[in-house]
Amino acid sequence: MKMNIRACAVLFFCVLSGLAGTNVSAQPYPSKPVTIIVPYGPGSGNDMIAREIGQRLTEQLGMTFVVENKAGATGNIAMDYVAQAKPDGYTIILTSTSSIIYQVSNTIRTNMSKDFTPIAFVAGLPYVLSVPPSVPAKTLKELAALAKAKPGEMNYNGPNGSMSAFLGAMFKAGADVDMVMVPYKATSDAQVDVLAGRIQLWITTSASVLPLAKGGKVTVLAVTGEKRLSALPDVPTAIEAGFPTMTPDISFFLLGPAGIPAEIVAKLNTSVNTALKTQAMQDRLAGFATAVKMGSADDLKNHIATETTRWQDAIKKESLSK
Repeated sequence: MKMNIRACAVLFFCVLSGLAGTNVSAQPYPSKPVTIIVPYGPGSGNDMIAREIGQRLTEQLGMTFVVENKAGATGNIAMDYVAQAKPDGYTIILTSTSSIIYQVSNTIRTNMSKDFTPIAFVAGLPYVLSVPPSVPAKTLKELAALAKAKPGEMNYNGPNGSMSAFLGAMFKAGADVDMVMVPYKATSDAQVDVLAGRIQLWITTSASVLPLAKGGKVTVLAVTGEKRLSALPDVPTAIEAGFPTMTPDISFFLLGPAGIPAEIVAKLNTSVNTALKTQAMQDRLAGFATAVKMGSADDLKNHIATETTRWQDAIKKESLSK
């Protein structure tokens, strides 16, 4: 039986459509702009780091990486948006340890292990333990001795559920001292009381403390994390100072929606790590008081699992201690 003209035309169209689909799917990644979602506003740590790594990825992969801020609802807006995006590698998010803490404290709705694909580490932001000049301590051990001599009289900043509060609790446990956590809604409020001498131990990010440390307005005793901070090379880590549990820092990393193909994840991970090895990128991150943090996608997956357990335990202990 001979095909009529209409049937032949339909068949021809189907063949062309199939070939077109094959050509599109075979296009190398990325073949169009990639959006990096940031869960906070312009000028935030996440935003600055996302723009730096986005620029480097644009240069390496020859396709634009655009940063889009979706602030609000403690990160829920951004996290929900990315979790529901198509898993093709064209929508990713630059988030951090804060999202892990928000997850285990039921502040955000998504699950980082189930709803996202780990892609790559980007940076680490250490926390810094410092004291005002009115506190005559040059080391954490000296601060512990002062606190032991004045049980319940020395303060440190919070608020409840924050990294500062948990690190303060770790210091108290490690030093076996009684100190009072004072909750602050904003870093700037705590800073005012530190400078006034009403807070004896200030636990905050390196970005917040560096300007005051350089001006001699606070004495830095230690930094968290596993390595010294390049901006404070003479300051020991808390581990070196005798407090081995005080390792948490804020890690910044890239995630995508669950189900991104492995070859796309591998390409992004390799490109990010290549960028992080350059002196230019290391200098830029150092300017934000952060440090380069590298690893495989599996390293990030394991990190998220480990940190989730760490903060679940920390929040449980904190709740029991109230």
